[in-house]
Amino acid sequence: MAQRATTQQPRDGRVAGTQTIRRAFMVLNLVRDEGGEMGVVEMANRLGLNLSTTHRIARGLVAEGYLSQGEGRERYRLGPQSLLLGQAAQRVLGMDAARPVLERLAERTEESVNLGLLDGHHAVVVQRIESTQPLRFSMEVGSRVELHATSMGKALLARNEELAGFLADHEESLAPLTAKTHATVTSLRADLAEITERGWSIDDEESVEGVRCVGAPILDAEGQARAAVAVQAPAVRMPEQRLAQLGPVLVATATELARLVPL
Repeated sequence: MAQRATTQQPRDGRVAGTQTIRRAFMVLNLVRDEGGEMGVVEMANRLGLNLSTTHRIARGLVAEGYLSQGEGRERYRLGPQSLLLGQAAQRVLGMDAARPVLERLAERTEESVNLGLLDGHHAVVVQRIESTQPLRFSMEVGSRVELHATSMGKALLARNEELAGFLADHEESLAPLTAKTHATVTSLRADLAEITERGWSIDDEESVEGVRCVGAPILDAEGQARAAVAVQAPAVRMPEQRLAQLGPVLVATATELARLVPL
């Protein structure tokens, strides 16, 4: 009797037989994050891969259009298929529809605005509207921010039951980013309880000295946060009174975005 084929799971949780795919994405993600051209030797060294393996993967990605290579040069950059994939993701994930909402918030507050999506135990900035004011804090789209020390991250922690594991993994200590970063899970839990009650979060120079943020979770149909929106400004322009004034504004914006961004 023929036996049914099964997909075995390796001990690290990855699907068996996908090593080549995983390595291809490692190369593609590295070139994406680098923001320019990279040589195959540098790719191999950065990723800890064999040089011939890295070269083979890079050439395969060139053949499919996801990387491009200069004439006669062993340097690679993102290709046209990567651009098309990114544009399609913008549409499917509702980023095109979300941008006018973020622009209105930036215009109303005259501060920088971030939209972040949950990615594992981090939040990734996927949309950003820069403040027009000369004194501002710069952050690039694609930046990964800590959950325990940012307004977006804490908004996600407060309203996502699946992130309970994050708190369990950090019972001993939390990575300090500034003198104001929560040092213990106990103090972080108290902060999260307040966020849950009032609906919005505060980053009081906990991730970057001199920068304050106020954020709110963007909830899915089950009431779980998969994304968050935040206003970011120098601390001198964001006293406690203004944080309290902006909190409800962020909650209203998050509610509007929840109707536009499929979570």
